[in-house]
Amino acid sequence: MQTSSAYSAGPVQLQPIAKGRAWGGTTFASWNKFAAPAPGELAIGESWEVADLPESIANGCSRVAAGNGVGKSLHELIDLDTPGWMGRARLTAQGRFPLLVKFLDAAEHLSVQVHPDEIYAAANPSAHLKTESWFVLAAKPGATIWRGVKEHVTKQEFETRLRGGGSILDLLVQVRVQAGDCIDLPSGLCHALGQGITVAEIQTPSDTTFRVFDWNRNDPSRLLHLDEAMACIQFGKSQRLDHLPIHNAATAPAVQTRLFRTTLLSRTNHYTIERIEAMQPTTLEVITHQRPVCWLVLGGSVGVNGQTPVTAKTWETLVFPSIAEGLTATLGLATTFLKITLPDPMDRFIA
Repeated sequence: MQTSSAYSAGPVQLQPIAKGRAWGGTTFASWNKFAAPAPGELAIGESWEVADLPESIANGCSRVAAGNGVGKSLHELIDLDTPGWMGRARLTAQGRFPLLVKFLDAAEHLSVQVHPDEIYAAANPSAHLKTESWFVLAAKPGATIWRGVKEHVTKQEFETRLRGGGSILDLLVQVRVQAGDCIDLPSGLCHALGQGITVAEIQTPSDTTFRVFDWNRNDPSRLLHLDEAMACIQFGKSQRLDHLPIHNAATAPAVQTRLFRTTLLSRTNHYTIERIEAMQPTTLEVITHQRPVCWLVLGGSVGVNGQTPVTAKTWETLVFPSIAEGLTATLGLATTFLKITLPDPMDRFIA
């Protein structure tokens, strides 16, 4: 590994990766993020903002659009100076950046699905743990998600209904959502994103999804994975739904000063999500706590000084290396962003 602090002296903006999906919509075109798909092409359902997946995943690694190392992949950039980029945080066991960050535009329902937990992933090397959180950016009136199996439903009852071709929707917990909601989805929890919802998705770096039900799309490219799903889905109290409240950015407890309002939305073993709102144009010192940090800009603009100044506007993302501590960010009028922080491995030793 070559060490070059020039490649980790400041934040980078990554080129978003467009992913066509059967359920995609037109939001990203309205954001001027991607051109509208050509006739016959799938609508864009996902914009991968921060990605460092293995080469086996097509178009699965972000490239630098602005900042130091333009044109390099995120993986190459970190490899040039792993200590400077990662600090106290750790790469995955596969040597990859430990976050996958996306925007999702659901014009139609996503499949009912589940992701592997640690036990399944350990026994099946081709599968990778996937815990995720959704921050709702927009939702049509009455929009819903499905999160978890109703507590009284047994695994046998669920599987009998599923394999018999009957509807399982009445066995799932359906929840209405609105803009500002943050929803945690630990691995093993059966779930689906409903139509008419746009979210920011923060997750562990995995593309392993087991489909349970796909709304009768009958698309040969979207196979169901019933055996794998049934080996992963949690039931009853093991889902711990009562420990997974949905926090809304407008009503959750926040720390507010004259200049900023900071709301903690989610804290998992894999990442922490905060929403930071500037009450007026101002500056903010970048604090990394010796770990890389992601900022998803949801409104306004952010400019950061450093060896190579970088600016991000609404719907753009900045990734700060751990050694970016102390840089100054200039926040424009009505700037709001999600700050995503990785855990410190030492936290587990601190009582």
